Amino acid sequence: MSHLRRRAKRLDRLADELGYMNDENLRRLFEAMRTKGEGRARDFWPSHAAFVALAQIAQPRPLEEMQGLASWFGSAAGRAALAEGRLVEEYRWWLGKHRPPLNPHERRIVADRAGVAQSKVARLRERLGLRLPVDAADREWLYGYESHEAAARELVRRGQAQGEAA
Repeated sequence: MSHLRRRAKRLDRLADELGYMNDENLRRLFEAMRTKGEGRARDFWPSHAAFVALAQIAQPRPLEEMQGLASWFGSAAGRAALAEGRLVEEYRWWLGKHRPPLNPHERRIVADRAGVAQSKVARLRERLGLRLPVDAADREWLYGYESHEAAARELVRRGQAQGEAA
């Protein structure tokens, strides 16, 4: 493969990777990358990873567009997370790390967070059901939890529907 062909392929890959960004954030990324050249004279293009990392800071990629997310939650892993009460915290792990928990330590962290969150959800729902006061921060937290739960359940549902259609 010629040098020009490799360069074109690299630019195509980069364009595909950054295609989710709006024009304003692409301009911000451009300005940030101008000083990130590599090599002694800083006159070589930065790595693909550098572009992607700064793009994520400028405008985080929507979870729905992340490779692997839908297949993860639509697979047995998503169904297990739902059955074991870890669904929301695994979804939140994806929000922060852009990947599933990979080792026993990370899975334990997710499970521990899930236990704490479920306890808090139960407490808040009970208070709301009894019409007891719940402060605004807790209401907001519960709203966020329920939003994440709905999004994660939808991914699991879509995966099950695709599996049944296959």
